[in-house]
Amino acid sequence: MGVPALARLTVDHGRSVLAGTGDADQVIEACTGALRPHTLTVHEAGSPLATRLTHVPLQDVSVNLLRYGAQVTVSSGDGVLDDYLLTLPVAGAGRFRYGDAVAVATPERGVIIGPHREFEFAFDQDWDQVVVRLDRTRVESVAAALTGEVGPVHFELALADGIGSLDGLLESAVSLVDSTAVEHRPQLLWQFEQLLIETLLLAQPNNRTTAPRPEAGRPVSPRVRQAMDFMVDRIGEPVTVTAVAEACGTSVRSLQSAFRTELATTPVQWLRAQRLERAHALLASGAPGLSVTDVAYRCGFFHLGEFGAAFRARYGLTPSALLSSRR
Repeated sequence: MGVPALARLTVDHGRSVLAGTGDADQVIEACTGALRPHTLTVHEAGSPLATRLTHVPLQDVSVNLLRYGAQVTVSSGDGVLDDYLLTLPVAGAGRFRYGDAVAVATPERGVIIGPHREFEFAFDQDWDQVVVRLDRTRVESVAAALTGEVGPVHFELALADGIGSLDGLLESAVSLVDSTAVEHRPQLLWQFEQLLIETLLLAQPNNRTTAPRPEAGRPVSPRVRQAMDFMVDRIGEPVTVTAVAEACGTSVRSLQSAFRTELATTPVQWLRAQRLERAHALLASGAPGLSVTDVAYRCGFFHLGEFGAAFRARYGLTPSALLSSRR
């Protein structure tokens, strides 16, 4: 178990993109396609460039085994960034700079960077790594579902202690890629991705799930939790704030105040975020026979135009576009 085992599984289940390639331009093109735009500087004092890249696509996540075979520096390129990169070192050492944050990565400590700041990585010639690419929209939508707030996620650069459980989740997901189970239930990969992203958000310090709330750096109160459970249980039904307040034995004014104080949102906004997240999950599953109309109604949206506009504003694409991409 652990990163070495994950690296072996990546080789077993992945596609070899580069196999000892020494052409820097070819390396940049391949790694940009699998990961993100960047520039590459090869330090001639080291061994010749001999890059190996193995790629395992899941759905909104990919697992990649990347070794340059030389002393190199990787830095920001010109393209638009739309991902988070979780780096789990297998061997060697690397110095990571992301914005103003700096960390040294070794097999004992990985890193994670986002799409929001300039970056620069310097690797020795022994450097070998598993790089997990996570779609930005998916990470931010899961964070919104967990917190009831919409916005970018900023992780601390160096991975926290005790985050090793990610290795096991990734091993399980990679093992499923070409299995008969996924042929019959393609949503399994999506579910593993969801668990992986939630674990990362809850275990790795960041500005969203670990940031203190206004006037409250504590878990939500029993009354707010009761209201949340009531709404989630009726996510496909028309639900009014008055009905929620009555079910919780409180007034609408008190309920609104509690949500603003503890979650920095309103009950209506929180429920809308949950409905959009549920709709995204259903559409991303690409289940046979599923339609956008079915998903909208099942998630409590009874005006298709409003659903489409809200979905596109949150995820950057239409519900039909997401559903088509999963088939």
